[in-house]
Amino acid sequence: MSVPAHSRNHTVRPGHALHDAVDLPGWEHQSIWGWDEGTGSFYAQLWRNGSTSDAPEIWLTGARKPYPWPGCIALEIVEHTRADALAVVQAMGIAHPQPTLRTDDEIMQRADELHQLRDDGDYVGGQIHALAWTQGLAEFTPGTRTEWGKDRRPTPEQADAEHHMITGRVYLGGDKFHGRDFFSGADEALWWALGR
Repeated sequence: MSVPAHSRNHTVRPGHALHDAVDLPGWEHQSIWGWDEGTGSFYAQLWRNGSTSDAPEIWLTGARKPYPWPGCIALEIVEHTRADALAVVQAMGIAHPQPTLRTDDEIMQRADELHQLRDDGDYVGGQIHALAWTQGLAEFTPGTRTEWGKDRRPTPEQADAEHHMITGRVYLGGDKFHGRDFFSGADEALWWALGR
């Protein structure tokens, strides 16, 4: 089975020797990412197309901040470029080759079970939010925390990309709205919803 270009690095994990292009429109001519054995971290260097600078405009290096998982780099690229999460995941080649989501009935049943726990903690809150997002019931994405709009359901490809963003948040410690527990719950729920 041939692997699509947007999934060429799908199985990359920490320590995997990798040096690859970032095929993100507007940034694809010189931009790279990979694993740096010296820092024990993923890295990325991005130049806008047409740049003549020797130094990248965006330089994500483990020497300044550790990036232990590909989703960490993907999330940072989204935040620095304001690009769509799916576009970034595909540009890095880490998209799942054939993502699927569980049925609406399965997802709603799981969400109902979580609501019945009567647990208002961040972990369960993250799970509920991620599952609600897959059903078009959330105003913000669970990982990138960008406006989504109710009644808009993500495709399996978008859910897979958002899962990379959530994993990045877990490893990077959360954001200004939620801590690691919220994103850990969202990570677990979306992993399950993707049938993994």
